[in-house]
Amino acid sequence: MSLCRAVQSLAAILTLAASVHPVGAGAQVVDRLRKRVERAAENEVGRKLETATRDAVRCALGDKACADKAEKEGKTAVFVDKEGKTVVDSRGRPITDADAAQRATDVPGSGVWRNYDFVPGSTVWFALDLTGEPIGRFPASQLEFVSGNVQVVDRGGERLLEVTSNSVIRVPLRDTLPDDYTIELDFQASAPHRAMYLLVGATQVRSMNSYPNHYFHVAQATSIAMRGNPVSGIQGLWRISREMTPVKIQVDGDARQPTDYAILYAGADRAGQVPAASFPRARAIELHVAATRTEPAYLGGIVVAVHADPLYDALSKAGTFTTRGIQFDSDSDKLRPESTPTLNELVKALATHPTLRVEIEGHTDSVGADAYNRDLSSRRARAVVGWLASQGIAASRLTSAGKGESEPVGDNGTEAGRQQNRRVVIRRTGA
Repeated sequence: MSLCRAVQSLAAILTLAASVHPVGAGAQVVDRLRKRVERAAENEVGRKLETATRDAVRCALGDKACADKAEKEGKTAVFVDKEGKTVVDSRGRPITDADAAQRATDVPGSGVWRNYDFVPGSTVWFALDLTGEPIGRFPASQLEFVSGNVQVVDRGGERLLEVTSNSVIRVPLRDTLPDDYTIELDFQASAPHRAMYLLVGATQVRSMNSYPNHYFHVAQATSIAMRGNPVSGIQGLWRISREMTPVKIQVDGDARQPTDYAILYAGADRAGQVPAASFPRARAIELHVAATRTEPAYLGGIVVAVHADPLYDALSKAGTFTTRGIQFDSDSDKLRPESTPTLNELVKALATHPTLRVEIEGHTDSVGADAYNRDLSSRRARAVVGWLASQGIAASRLTSAGKGESEPVGDNGTEAGRQQNRRVVIRRTGA
């Protein structure tokens, strides 16, 4: 049974159990059945991980010698924590880079994440969904093909875009980008000298040397660049040629100023930041990918979102603040370290305004059964409350609620809508 089918059957099972047993006995049966379905869901996740790591070498977290040995033998290393669980990224994929795996297990606000400042936009304008796209075809209903050779492939059970020649892909947007926006995607090059260039606008530029604005260069040497030269960047991002790497871009503009503040992350590494950058405001972004048939590149998880009001301003004006910046492991209530900036902003607001009281609401998309989603969202909301309490915020000022899929703000039939629905809402409950 698949994970989705397992959790979707929960509601029917619980309803049947409650109807045929007395109240006391029914509660015991319901509890046993719930645990059985949860175990089935966990087993399904385990099977997917087993498939993805079948030929990999399992190394203890932090054991670089094991990883180096695997690389010399031409094998892939995956890492396991103290509990023996495979370390995965936010999409549930095993992490094969030793440093990235270590960072993925940090708690919010610790290690390198103390200085992590990427916050995803709260309103999703575009989200790539390859689930229903035919293998071997270009997803023309979502993206615009400009040139090259790009197709949908299934790699280890995940659908990705495979690029096998120098190619240009355009991501159309529903409107012109505002002052503040974010771009997220996953990228892998098959060799250190292969790269991706991300430009704002539909440019069809033939040479980066002639492009008049800043752009993002993602490769082993990643940077924010202009006219063929890096302005701010770092070297040695070998992970990009080994595995799918999260790339996160944040542009903060000011209508009163002619420049933007741009930040580029590759995983947890701040790969570039330019406080006086120049980006056009357009209705599209372009991805220029350098690849060949023998050295392909892979793309996935493209999300473009825009920012709303800062946290406390939103609480003061509307009484609520909605964020995608508080993130959890897949099908889990474990807070991911990428949540650091949003959690810190919430702590700051509560510490600065000692009479402020809030409720943390967890929300999910509609994938899975309603009962499962409500329970997951409740546990996630409690996890946020627990973290805030650990930072010195009085528990009396905090409550939590799990809404599950009951209050969608986007269309669950689209990936953009599901992205929008997977959120945390912070609701003001007192001054």
